[in-house]
Amino acid sequence: MKHVKSLLAVATIVIMGLVGCSKGDTGPAGAAGAAGAAGPAGPSNVMYSAWLTLNFTFNSNDSAFEDTLLAPAITSGILDSGVILSYVQFTDASNTVHIQPIASLGSFFFEDFSPGHINLGSPFIDLSGYLYRYVIIPGTKKTNGATAAKVKGYTPTELKAMSYDQVQQVLAEKN
Repeated sequence: MKHVKSLLAVATIVIMGLVGCSKGDTGPAGAAGAAGAAGPAGPSNVMYSAWLTLNFTFNSNDSAFEDTLLAPAITSGILDSGVILSYVQFTDASNTVHIQPIASLGSFFFEDFSPGHINLGSPFIDLSGYLYRYVIIPGTKKTNGATAAKVKGYTPTELKAMSYDQVQQVLAEKN
């Protein structure tokens, strides 16, 4: 019972944080900064989507808010041997932009990948208007044995637990 109360308290805090996020008034534009040096080129085989606006509808059969996105770059080959990372972006009440890995949202958000499609859902809240991005890392080397293929030394589980900024840094690193 103690664990159930703790879980409910955490769930309530996360839901309130996601639902309570709203965009405030836009402040005045700041002065333009100096252009920085170009960063290193990333791996040529990694693909990513634009930030896609979610448009959830309530499915009474599943008792969940759902959305389906077209994702032509997700192929059977990617599903068999690649890694798909996904993120949701939102702006909080203080106008701070947050990018959250989907894997960190646990039971508050679910996704199912199939060739050409991503099915998304939430049993608790309507995430319409939030932004969603997926990153595809094709598998390039087949392993022999039970060890999962790694990307720059990281397992798919480790990559999915990283923040968006951390993944960008890892993928920009030279081998």
